[in-house]
Amino acid sequence: MRNKLKKSTAILIAVLFVLLMPMTVLADGSDVFISLGADLSEEQKQTVLGKMGISNEEFANCKVAYVTNAMEHQYLDGSIPADVIGTRALSCVKVTKSDPGSGIRVTTEDIDYCTVGMYKNALITSGVEDAEVYVTGPMRLSGTAALIGAWLAYEQLSGENIGEDRRETAMDEMVVIGELSNPTDGEAALDLLTGEAVTGEKMEELYSYVKAEVVANGLTDPEKVKEVLEQAEQQYNVTLTDSQKQKLTELMPAIAGLDIDPAKLIEQAGDLYDKYGETVLSHAKEAYNEVVTDEVKQSFWQFVGTLVNSIFNSIKNKISNNG
Repeated sequence: MRNKLKKSTAILIAVLFVLLMPMTVLADGSDVFISLGADLSEEQKQTVLGKMGISNEEFANCKVAYVTNAMEHQYLDGSIPADVIGTRALSCVKVTKSDPGSGIRVTTEDIDYCTVGMYKNALITSGVEDAEVYVTGPMRLSGTAALIGAWLAYEQLSGENIGEDRRETAMDEMVVIGELSNPTDGEAALDLLTGEAVTGEKMEELYSYVKAEVVANGLTDPEKVKEVLEQAEQQYNVTLTDSQKQKLTELMPAIAGLDIDPAKLIEQAGDLYDKYGETVLSHAKEAYNEVVTDEVKQSFWQFVGTLVNSIFNSIKNKISNNG
């Protein structure tokens, strides 16, 4: 009897999942938002839409915003030289709101400066959650202005406002990560063993380690941040330049001041923080797992119970009416 009950329960759960799956699969496009550079020519716009896999007919029904060069200067001036920002807005972003807990997924095409890790970190700092973000342009671009389009899209899709403090900190963060991974001559960290310059992915790893420590421990004291930087140097066998240390020491208290939930680093960018900050965020992961196993599961089974009762009552009513 018990085995039959277990089997029936398993079948019921499987059926429920099958019934629920179409809710996610069948989308009407209302969860997609496109941000285009306002200075795109018609030919360039068609190129971008082709990369995004969007036809002109689909585009006519899409939610669209345009980022101007003035907006780019509004958010980037002071962080990036004006000649780098340029005089034309060409960066484009497609943002798709995804299921809760699915995290931030970023893909790029024809972006030669900003990396996936840079975008993910900046988006998390901005407060963005559960979104698929595709960044591109009509030609090879740095992609530094694409974050503005992602903000516009996310605000429209979520109905949430991204505060100015988060915008400014996220943009500063993107710039700092860029300078760490793509330093100018003489500004690169050095490998303690070989004496060679350390750039690229290893510096992004180091940055994620530092951010994880700062967020997990709420470190707003610059002296505490300096201690974390010393730990990071030992962890990754590198020597940071004085300029790099200064920029990180200035940035990290601002990030800590945003009160980012450490568990969100794992939930929203597990590919970055499971790999590079697992030890640092172990207590956050335990807290996250506790939430999943207790609150979320409880909520799910309450939903299942309500749904099952509704189905059985419906069947019972039909039988009664037919009788």
